[in-house]
Amino acid sequence: MDAFDTYAARQRTFKAAAAAHARRAERLSRARVATFGVAFVLAVLGMERDSASLWITAAIAFAVFIALVALHRRERRLGEWQERLARANHLGLMRLERRWAELPVLPAPPGPAAARAAEDLDVFGTPALTQLLGPLATPGGRDLVGRWLIEPDPPGEIPERQEAVRALAGENDWRDALAAHALRATDVSAEEIESFAAWAESEPWLATRPVLRWTARLLPPVTIALIVAQLTGMVGSVWWLLPVMVAAALSFSAAGRHVHAVFERAFARQGVLAQYPALLAHAARVPADSTRLRALRAQLHANGVPSHEELQRLERLMRLSELRYNGNLHGIVQMLTLWDYHVLDRLEAWQARCGRQVRTWLKAAAEIEAIASLATLAHDQPAWTFAVIDDSLDRLQARALGHPMLRDGIRICNDVEVGPPGTLLLVTGSNMSGKSTLLRAIGTNVMLAQAGAPVCAASLSMPPLEPWSSVRIRDSLTEGVSLFFAELQRMREIVDAARTRRERRLLYLLDEMLHGTNSAERRVAARTIIEHLLRYGAIGVVTTHDLELANEPALQWRATLVHFTEHVERGPHGPEMSFDYILRPGLATSTNALTLLEIVGLSQPPPPTQWHGSQESG
Repeated sequence: MDAFDTYAARQRTFKAAAAAHARRAERLSRARVATFGVAFVLAVLGMERDSASLWITAAIAFAVFIALVALHRRERRLGEWQERLARANHLGLMRLERRWAELPVLPAPPGPAAARAAEDLDVFGTPALTQLLGPLATPGGRDLVGRWLIEPDPPGEIPERQEAVRALAGENDWRDALAAHALRATDVSAEEIESFAAWAESEPWLATRPVLRWTARLLPPVTIALIVAQLTGMVGSVWWLLPVMVAAALSFSAAGRHVHAVFERAFARQGVLAQYPALLAHAARVPADSTRLRALRAQLHANGVPSHEELQRLERLMRLSELRYNGNLHGIVQMLTLWDYHVLDRLEAWQARCGRQVRTWLKAAAEIEAIASLATLAHDQPAWTFAVIDDSLDRLQARALGHPMLRDGIRICNDVEVGPPGTLLLVTGSNMSGKSTLLRAIGTNVMLAQAGAPVCAASLSMPPLEPWSSVRIRDSLTEGVSLFFAELQRMREIVDAARTRRERRLLYLLDEMLHGTNSAERRVAARTIIEHLLRYGAIGVVTTHDLELANEPALQWRATLVHFTEHVERGPHGPEMSFDYILRPGLATSTNALTLLEIVGLSQPPPPTQWHGSQESG
């Protein structure tokens, strides 16, 4: 069964289960209403008739009502879970069909590298390469995948991540459940997570005030003891009012207000505590069939205790702190027990035990989600392969390389070799023949490879690369930048990056260089820029319509020439053009601009009588 059939079958199963839970929830809803009515009527009759049997029956009916309420909530919760699982598989179908409008959008992280990737190579936004990955609902998972694509980790870490991606590619049930948990946490923002982590790492307040802390511990027993003493006649005066007055002073003083401020800071981000324990619990059950996954699973424990259990303890403390919102009850309990101070004491104990580990938990969960996202791509595209990235290689070699954003069945793949240093791949061909698509196919696959994801190729080997592109350059009216000058600025950035590169060799992908000026100057400028890049050891691909660029003496012996072509046939309504998108050796032997002009009906000018402003029309 291929990926499409798997997703379709699982979606049907989960939808059917969700519908069954919805039906049971509806029946339970009606039953609980009826049961409550029966319990109420029996209670009223019991009061009127003073009948113990009716009271007992009413109590039993009310107990059944409580049980039905719990069952109803359970069925609704299970139904929502099945709906999220169905949603995860629906997204899988949308990925395979490349239905971009129905897929979540991964925004580009801040920075110029992300902006270039989003603009030139369609990595972020929509339609985009990142939409082909598995669901990324948490801010940490989204940010991490974005960084892996545009700022890859050292090459030595990539094989370990590839191993983890392979291990999770076949774990459909586990990945579906992770996606369902993560989809529930989509409302938690990066700011909320950062605020929560910052509080967890902050210094305690009550623990640094031992007098206040011990007063809060000792005063309630004294108060209770004096109340009991008065009630039993051991003392005749209301001595217990003295500790109550001290408690009131502590509650309404600046110290009491600070306690509530700490609660607000700790529990203002309730989404983290409401959504993340279940996510962390599932992440901690990641199938540990790789070195990296075992390490991440270990990070999701605090002193041998699972992180989700610690977050659940914190959530219970949050519930205890919410007594402050119940005015009258809170006032009584606070005066007698200094409740808020005890909750804060336990809260700071939690901080001391777990506060410094919160970021580790969240980062580990984010990395597991990011690896699962790449593993989903491996599941969706089983024919794709993992790249070999080796410092000792001097060129990129790919067999059957294709653009990952094109659907299976319409994608045309080609063998490509870029490098070694001192050479370039010069691609010529007519309009619409596939030159720009080839550049994007190379760039996006290099990004996938260095993220540890599978690539759209039968095989791919390469050194560590830093891709730079110039594909979509725009002028700027507001900044007074012409198209030609904008192109020159990008070329300067690329040359500077080649000059200053350190760990990874620069890969340049240049589409129709400097087409904002005349052909003679363009040729000289393009040759000069390419010579700079060759001198600094960069490897890359240049596409051009200018066939004379290949004849430049400085480039003739350095350029490997390949081309795309078109096929033109004369039909009953004029020329018909088609492309096979197959890369061929050598220089292009045809152009198609005039043919395209004829196809759109602009091959012949109108008669003079139709010219606007002519003497005949005037």
